[in-house]
Amino acid sequence: MFLSGKSKSKNPDALRSGTVERVTSRMFAVSPDPAAFENHEIFWKRLHDTDELTFGQTAKPPFTVTYKGIQYEFDTAAVEFDSFEDDPSLSWLNDREKEAVMDSDHAYGVEMIFADNNMDSFHLQVKLLYMLVPDMVALMDLNGYRAYSGKWARMTAESKVAPSPDCMFIIHATNDEQNGESSVWLHTHGLTRCGTIELEILGADLNNWRDLGNALDQIAHRLVGDNRFIDEMEPKLVGKTGDGRDIVVTWQRSEWSFRDFPKKIVGGPSDRDEEHSINTGVIYLYENEDDQLDGKLTPIVKWADALSENAIFYKPSSETRRMKALAQERVDWLKRLYNELPEKEIIVKIGLKPDPEHGFDEDQYEYIWFQADEMRDDGFSATLTQDAFYVSGMVSGVMRECRYDEIVDWRVMTSEDTITPDSVYKLL
Repeated sequence: MFLSGKSKSKNPDALRSGTVERVTSRMFAVSPDPAAFENHEIFWKRLHDTDELTFGQTAKPPFTVTYKGIQYEFDTAAVEFDSFEDDPSLSWLNDREKEAVMDSDHAYGVEMIFADNNMDSFHLQVKLLYMLVPDMVALMDLNGYRAYSGKWARMTAESKVAPSPDCMFIIHATNDEQNGESSVWLHTHGLTRCGTIELEILGADLNNWRDLGNALDQIAHRLVGDNRFIDEMEPKLVGKTGDGRDIVVTWQRSEWSFRDFPKKIVGGPSDRDEEHSINTGVIYLYENEDDQLDGKLTPIVKWADALSENAIFYKPSSETRRMKALAQERVDWLKRLYNELPEKEIIVKIGLKPDPEHGFDEDQYEYIWFQADEMRDDGFSATLTQDAFYVSGMVSGVMRECRYDEIVDWRVMTSEDTITPDSVYKLL
């Protein structure tokens, strides 16, 4: 158990649809108590029915639990592991948490296969692990090569709202410093547990890899949130560049993409081990409708400059609903920070109803950032920070009285940090 988060099989027919066999999602919790897992009687009593979870078979693995009407199978086990000081997966932990992880060599893990809803499945796995190890100092996500604070795990497990799709994957950037190679290879880890290929960008360089990495993050985020991956060569509109061009992406399996790049490019065939050779696809663009009809692919790196200049990436409506639910669930933190922090700037995102002549559906809004000026118990005044495209009279500098239940997202910015609904766990 907990040996790998990657698929060891390859199905060319499935790959054409971007759909692959889901690999097992593996997480484990590190406890500050070395004897935390020794009393199995107490340990197993922690698995109990709640208003969210109904347990079925728990006598022997695989165990079963029903969450949001779907039954899942999962397994558990004690885990031995090693960690080291420069392990990049620990970079999300504070110094105390890192030290606790490095001082421990035992943990407890939960593994499961996701259902069709990726984020509900991820959320359930965190809930199960927190139920078993409520005092965890850190949660280690093996598929995503990432460690999360135990405080994050607690707040996420107790929430009714799933975490961001960003939690589902991580992006690694690789270049060949020894040979002075400026080429950067960007690639994801964690998506195959969603039953989809891992995504890549070849041919980035030391000047543009951050902008292209952000584009890759936004594209993967969108596809995970949609719970449906696009077919190979299928176009997908994901946003607009700052100069108004549609960003229409697609992908091609990696082994077919090598011919479009220099032979010795970083991320080419010679850099591929088994983990980076199975179920992977390179992101491309369609520059216009004729390209879509002709199947003409343009490497996304050709648009690196355009993507760096105020590009906008669309979010699925499901993600907007998730963000609003989380912002509302934690709005009391926003009020508390307003009252307790002497030096801060607060911005809030609010959905405005577009003017009728623009033809939007009844449930569609334009989401705009406001600066919160004065926050009261019954509402707050705020100043618009940008011009609205589809709402007349809403231009930068206009003041508006707002309700807390209108907030879709929020940010509290200090000289040291930016606190969001996703990161407020740091204040626990």
